[in-house]
Amino acid sequence: MQLSNRLGTLTKYVPQGSRVIDVGTDHAYVPIYLMKNNITISCMATDINKGPLIKAKQNITKYHIPNIKLKQTSGLQGITEEDGNVIMISGMGGYLIIDILKAAMSVVKAANRLILQPQQDIDEVRKFLHANHFKIITEDFAKDDNKYYTILVVEKGEEVYSKTYEYVYGKCLIEKKLPLFKEWLIKKQDKLEEIKKHLNENQGVQAEERVKELEAEITEIREVIACLN
Repeated sequence: MQLSNRLGTLTKYVPQGSRVIDVGTDHAYVPIYLMKNNITISCMATDINKGPLIKAKQNITKYHIPNIKLKQTSGLQGITEEDGNVIMISGMGGYLIIDILKAAMSVVKAANRLILQPQQDIDEVRKFLHANHFKIITEDFAKDDNKYYTILVVEKGEEVYSKTYEYVYGKCLIEKKLPLFKEWLIKKQDKLEEIKKHLNENQGVQAEERVKELEAEITEIREVIACLN
């Protein structure tokens, strides 16, 4: 089974012999891959919708994979500490991931590792993790169909970032100096420059305020890019 770059990157951070809880599993591609490659000893695949779980069951049967349990539930509701020691949540908004973690903090705290891939508001996820005694041990960056994805690998621990941009862009990613991450930053900077140019051509009070916001964001991105050189 060939996973997408995004999903494949997630699996790189699953420790050998883990028991994984895959929240929002969709068609269970990740649990199947993990079991098929003998990375995990068991998987719990959950989804809020019945349809994906029907497809997941068909895929599990197709690949003859044992030890994958399916559960229809919202987030981690009804999940216990015995169901797994690695929690994976991907393909959701940052605030939704925060809500899922908040609602099942006892299970989350009992896990050895969290592997998270927020689609938006990643800075808020990083802040939430630090406020709740988690440490981001590493981050990774993936590209699929011209879209970019950030993966957070999290364990229990104490950590606080000193700079605002480290929460916005990820201290680990800045330190790793990944070429793909730099590519994304440059594209983001170029896009913001284009928006700024358009606003400058359409003067108004609201446009002026937005230009100031864009200039601050562009300055911050330049500072991050300078750290990568």
